Amino acid sequence: MNIFPLLYTPIMQPVEKQFLYALRQKHIPPLSGQVLEIGSGPGANFPYYRAATKVTAIEPNDRMRLLSLPAQLHAQVPIRTLGASAERLPFEDNTFDSLVCTIVLCSVEDQIQVLQELKRVCKPGAAAYFLEHVQMPQPGAARLQQSITPVWKHFCDGCHLDRPTRSHIERAGWSITRTDSYFQGFLLSMQAVLPPEPSS
Repeated sequence: MNIFPLLYTPIMQPVEKQFLYALRQKHIPPLSGQVLEIGSGPGANFPYYRAATKVTAIEPNDRMRLLSLPAQLHAQVPIRTLGASAERLPFEDNTFDSLVCTIVLCSVEDQIQVLQELKRVCKPGAAAYFLEHVQMPQPGAARLQQSITPVWKHFCDGCHLDRPTRSHIERAGWSITRTDSYFQGFLLSMQAVLPPEPSS
């Protein structure tokens, strides 16, 4: 049995109140159109969707989707939650105008595959917001992250501390337009865009 969803709220609520709430409020842009969020968890981002036509939120964990129901009901825009896998998104190509991904790329099974799927289902020119903890730029800190990760991910629902997430986002085809760094590069707030396809 995965007990992490049971521990998520008591662990994350203090972090959310002390830091992440202000960070989301400051950095999540007013995304419009059809918005996709992956790893929506308990719906911490739902209050910040104000300009969207509709939000489709992917969360594979049943308990997390249940925890997100109050935020979903109080949201200012229509939100639909689905229990799908980010590695195999059940959408056609070029479906979404905007993307949100916060504190989730650390724990997906295949980060590269997820980012390729996100590119597939988003329209050229789509705006995106990523808030992720990443491998730190300092060599000593990065080695420490690598040494801790095998134990950490066992207790924290597959969370990896040492992924080069920013470079993977760029390799997948997203152009990062703004980055704000916190905790000496451990946490990155990134706005990005999916460049239009070149004309033939």
